[in-house]
Amino acid sequence: MPDRIDVDALERQARAATYTDGLLELFASIMLFGLAAGWQVAPWMVGIIAAFATVFGWRAVERVREVVTYPRVGYHRQRDDAASPRGMLLFILGAFALMAFVVVLSGGFTDAAQWRRAAPLVSGLTLAAGFWYAGSRSGMLRYRFVAGWSVVSGVLLWWFGSGASYAGIAWHLTALALPLLVIGVWSLVRFVRTHPVKGTPTDG
Repeated sequence: MPDRIDVDALERQARAATYTDGLLELFASIMLFGLAAGWQVAPWMVGIIAAFATVFGWRAVERVREVVTYPRVGYHRQRDDAASPRGMLLFILGAFALMAFVVVLSGGFTDAAQWRRAAPLVSGLTLAAGFWYAGSRSGMLRYRFVAGWSVVSGVLLWWFGSGASYAGIAWHLTALALPLLVIGVWSLVRFVRTHPVKGTPTDG
């Protein structure tokens, strides 16, 4: 009986090749720094910024990859191969539901301080979902480590937070953005130096 081709493994290898460019980490760090500043300056705009970044962020990363990454790895992206934000949006709704559940258990459903205190928790779980998804699609362990750090730091900041301000979630986003920025810059520089252009693939 002939060996069957593992299509899923081939797809993970292709995605891992594109994810080595560090662009995902760079985009995530920029977004997280912006959200951290938003929580401190204008919290009412954070939801708008997060929704916009979730829906259109992958498209921005793909546009840069079409110029920087794909010509260097010989990857051919089909038109229907773009990432869908639907799964991430569903997880965000689930994370906010968990946040509400935690606030109810804390006995302060109408207390704004309890919502502010639980903000790092929902941030940690939501961002962990995105990086865990990237890790599962590419098989790269570094995204799963980032997802784990997001959960751990979010839970700790929630547990020890007072809810007096939005500082807890701002610290969580900053603590996640800093290592992502370092990883992204290092990965992009290394990728460009070690991957010469192979040719410009056409988008089918």
